Amino acid sequence: MAIEIIGSYPSKDEAVNVVDRLELKGYNAKNIIIFANNDHSKDLEKRTDVKVKTDPSENEDESFIDKVKKIFTEHTDTDSHIELHEKLINSGVSEHQAKKYTDEVQAGNILVLADDNLKMGNDATSNTIKMEEAVIRRD
Repeated sequence: MAIEIIGSYPSKDEAVNVVDRLELKGYNAKNIIIFANNDHSKDLEKRTDVKVKTDPSENEDESFIDKVKKIFTEHTDTDSHIELHEKLINSGVSEHQAKKYTDEVQAGNILVLADDNLKMGNDATSNTIKMEEAVIRRD
C-alpha cells in the first residue's frame, strides 16, 4: 500500500473539498482515510463517503462507568496520543510523519490520507500483464 499524506487541514470544509477533488481525480472513497477528533468526525462522515478514524482521547460512546473508571486508572492523554500514533503507523504513515500529525490531529486539524496506487481505473496488475493480439497473416 502506498499511502500518501494529502495534507492537514484546519477546517472541515477544506478537508471535504480536498476529498471531493481526490475523488474527481480518480481516487476511490474507500481508499481515502480521514483522521480527526470527535468534534469533526460525525460531520465528516455525513459529508463524505470516506472512512473517518477518530482521536481516541475523546470517546463520546463511553458509558458513565467507563468515564469514572478512567479517572481512577492510569489512562492519560499520553495513552490516547500513543494509540492515535499507532493508528497512523498501521495506516502506512512513517514514524516521523506519525509523530508530527498525531499532534496536529489532537490539536483539532483534520488529516487526509490516500492510497495512490488504488485509483479507479488503475489496475495494479496492468504493469505486469501484457496483452498481445495474434495477427493472422495471409501469404
